[in-house]
Amino acid sequence: MVLHNLKFVLRSLWIQKLYTFIILLSLVVGFVCSNLLISFLVYETNTDSFHSKKDRIFQIFSNDPFGGTGKIAYVPDYFYDYLTSNYPEIENVCQLNNLDGITIKTDKSEFQDFDILLTDSSFFSFFDFPVIHGRASDVSKAGSIVISKEKALVMFSTEDVVGKVITLTTADTTQQVIISAVVDKPVENSHLSFDALLHHSVFPKKRNGGASYVLLNTGTNLEDLKTKINQDSQRPGLLGAGKMEYYLSPLSDSYFSSDNKMKFMHTRNPMFITVGYIVCGLVLFIASFNFINLFLLFWQNRRKEIGIKKTLGISPGGLFGFSLVEAGVYIFISYALALVVTGLLIPVFNSVFETHLSPKYFLTIKVVSLIGGVLFLSGALVVIIAVAKQWSMKPISLMKKDNTKVSFNRLLFTIQFVISITLTICSVTIIQQMNYMESAPLGFNRSIIQLNAPDQKFSKLLPVLKQELLQLPAINSVSVSSGNPISGNMIVRYDLDGDKFYTPYIFEGDADFIKTLDLTLVAGELPSETKRGKLVNQKLVQQFNLKEPIGSLVPGTKDVIVGVVQDFTCGSFKMEIPPVIISFKQSGNALLIDYKGNDLAQLLPQIQTEWLAVFPDYVFTYKVIQEDLMKKYKEDTFFYRIIITFAIVSMVLSCFGLFALSWAVIQSRTKEMGIRKVLGATAVDVLHLLTLTFTKRILIAFLLAAPVGYYLMNEWLARFANRIELSAWVFIIAGVGVIAVAFVTLSFQTIKATMTNPVDEIRSE
Repeated sequence: MVLHNLKFVLRSLWIQKLYTFIILLSLVVGFVCSNLLISFLVYETNTDSFHSKKDRIFQIFSNDPFGGTGKIAYVPDYFYDYLTSNYPEIENVCQLNNLDGITIKTDKSEFQDFDILLTDSSFFSFFDFPVIHGRASDVSKAGSIVISKEKALVMFSTEDVVGKVITLTTADTTQQVIISAVVDKPVENSHLSFDALLHHSVFPKKRNGGASYVLLNTGTNLEDLKTKINQDSQRPGLLGAGKMEYYLSPLSDSYFSSDNKMKFMHTRNPMFITVGYIVCGLVLFIASFNFINLFLLFWQNRRKEIGIKKTLGISPGGLFGFSLVEAGVYIFISYALALVVTGLLIPVFNSVFETHLSPKYFLTIKVVSLIGGVLFLSGALVVIIAVAKQWSMKPISLMKKDNTKVSFNRLLFTIQFVISITLTICSVTIIQQMNYMESAPLGFNRSIIQLNAPDQKFSKLLPVLKQELLQLPAINSVSVSSGNPISGNMIVRYDLDGDKFYTPYIFEGDADFIKTLDLTLVAGELPSETKRGKLVNQKLVQQFNLKEPIGSLVPGTKDVIVGVVQDFTCGSFKMEIPPVIISFKQSGNALLIDYKGNDLAQLLPQIQTEWLAVFPDYVFTYKVIQEDLMKKYKEDTFFYRIIITFAIVSMVLSCFGLFALSWAVIQSRTKEMGIRKVLGATAVDVLHLLTLTFTKRILIAFLLAAPVGYYLMNEWLARFANRIELSAWVFIIAGVGVIAVAFVTLSFQTIKATMTNPVDEIRSE
């Protein structure tokens, strides 16, 4: 019986090629998206779940000593020793920090792009990263290093490199180490990212603190331990004994903590995981709607067949079985095609969404079971709805010749376009905000390159490099400074009366600092060798209500204010502008280079030449402030990519359904259109008749989507201190765009129908 049904189903699918093609195409797109999204979301939510002791591992955070509302992940190294000595509830402690400014040399080449973690001998007793060669325990030995499989292949073209010797060079020392083990990337995700592990004893001066993790003894009460630590008056901390408050966060939360900002940590805003699940559900809804609606339309064209079957006494079970086979064929074929497309798109998906999904991850039990559940629910829902609709109709009504009216679920059709239009409104808004962040005034010059001295002891050579760079015609100005306003800023805490304090941003620069950054002096004068004092920004003046700031003392210090500069962005547009203090200082560890109006690609080789003339033994490295700024919006870029991608997907899926529905309506009203034309209806009249139902539904969808889109985007924009304003143009662009795409979709069939000879239309009936 199953084979008979299968043969009959395949014949029906071949006869109704258009329906078959659109249903399959819609399902393939939906399944590809769901495959990628479900796998990605499982991958993200199960981050660090592969560690066998994950339930006993907790990361240590402390309150922000600068008064911020968040926490900091940095823990000083002396607190590490205090934990191991004073709390028996703690079985072990592991501290990690990154080793910067290092060159790795082999017999044949050298490398500077390694992310090396300084760690303790306890690392592999905490974390179960797969060791494929050597022994993980050897990381505790002085003079040994553990490297990743990927970097082993880069350095030696083989992964079996245990026992090989490499040389590590920093600005002040050189060490030879032996490769003791090779680790592979885990199949699951981890918030820790590294190319090599090195015991901190190899470079003891580089370890001052870092991210710290504790392994608790089985049965330890977390809250009791936290209370015990914070009530310990001798607990050390950045502000002194007994002044810092500490928190213990589960390892499973580390990936989703915005407080983890260290270079070797990957993090994700949990809001985006929620958005991912919502988007996945919406895409599946649209694909399922197309499947259900088009499947039912397919059955409407075969209503006589169903009527005959019911007349001959087919049971509900028989009708259910036949429908199940038919839906199963659609799902099987489309999912098989979707798997092929998914495999081809994995590299693209990884690149766009900055993840590391592997094809074998799709075979994990978690992913297979979840996708299998989605497939089962999709098929079951379609079959149940189809059989219920068919069984409710009387056989004689199914076999009537004039029963040609095409019906579809108008509510689901409207919801489908509400989703598409809402995502389009979100897309237009996000694009505008991202463009605004790329080009809006910062209060200082965006076109800045920063060069850092190879080491603190070489900072005295930066003025020499500055003079050489000023000879290049493409460079406008150069300043020796402590850094730039976007990254690597110094924040200090100044205590005031009444246990109050404030935390200004501190900048130091030579006489060209203001000119290079293009800051605006609004009062007073610039500090210099002969004019001692500080510059402050308008925010500091307003915060302390300084009526006559020039000549006043900087709050919390004995320094005199000699000038006030216009406010400028520090950090990113997400932050309110902080109070700023600028000092004159001829020395510094960085050069800021103003290249405004010149081609960066042509300029960098010239700067590199001058760099190597001054620092011949050190690799040329630089950062562009504009790029540094956009890195601050990494989460927003991820969100932007999700919304844009799936706005397009939702629109494509919606248009698949719209195309098939319009085709079905036209086919069912062929004779009616012919009669109307004979009676004098024009092509415009017929076009209006055919598109009226769909157009009304799309307009209703727009009216429903507009307030939803406004609310969602207003909430998203509230995260930015500096933002665009939602204007009517956002909704007009989104609405016109969706309606235009829908009209083009409809026009493929309707324009052809309006131009057909009415005699042929009537004869075709």
